[in-house]
Amino acid sequence: MVFVGDEQFWDLVWPDVEGLVIDAVSVVGDAVCITLPARQRTVTCPSCGATASRVHSTYMRRLADRPLGGRRVLFRLRVHRFFCDNGPCSRRTMAEQVPSLTGRYRRRTTALARMVQAIGLAVGGRAGARLAGHLPVRTSRDVILGELRRLPDPPSAQGTVLGIDEFAFRGGATYGTVLIDVEARRPIDLPPDRTAGTVAAWLADHPESKVICRDRCSTFSQAASRAAPDAIQVADRWHLLHSLVRAVERTAHQHGVCLRTDAETGETDQRQQPSEPASLAA
Repeated sequence: MVFVGDEQFWDLVWPDVEGLVIDAVSVVGDAVCITLPARQRTVTCPSCGATASRVHSTYMRRLADRPLGGRRVLFRLRVHRFFCDNGPCSRRTMAEQVPSLTGRYRRRTTALARMVQAIGLAVGGRAGARLAGHLPVRTSRDVILGELRRLPDPPSAQGTVLGIDEFAFRGGATYGTVLIDVEARRPIDLPPDRTAGTVAAWLADHPESKVICRDRCSTFSQAASRAAPDAIQVADRWHLLHSLVRAVERTAHQHGVCLRTDAETGETDQRQQPSEPASLAA
């Protein structure tokens, strides 16, 4: 089944993409294949910013898009490759990009990439891959995580309550420090190591901290005392509960014999107590 020249259909379904006209639409299995040419006459070199208009060649680019009517959508986009005639530029050729539709080295449209990112942010990688199969969108855990890594870091402003803890770049081998805005529950920075000098230098450059929530590591205590002497140092909740659990386990282990004896004695006394006579009805 093929349809030709559906410009009105294109404007209705993809209103944010301009300058494209459908050549053909075919249904192949569970996918709708849309063939269309890109029609830009000039492009901007991504390396030097010069305008290029001399065509090098054309090729067919395949892109996945958002599902339509319960079917997957595949674009067969005929694009041009242009020469960069700027002599000092190291780039010789470049492919044209369609605004709001394509990106460099991408096999998904911009809209589908945003959809995959939204799935990943909502439910994560593995669960997102299972959910995407019902939409239907073909993706995987690694693809979803890759799209999430493309997202820019959200703007972070340090608050007055700072959390400091260590984390492992490589478990048991390389450790760093994570600094968290406790009120916003958002990471602020990741210094490359966990030394007192590095943490103190960071605190000296960020004097906004009024409360420092940390574990019982002496390194962080020394850094906070040196660079932020006026800040209040408190233990974070996780380490308090962790220390409490370890103290209870250690105490129970040390007094295990006494606790066992008391428990056995209590059971014996309970068995020896005579049962009370049932009350007689008047």
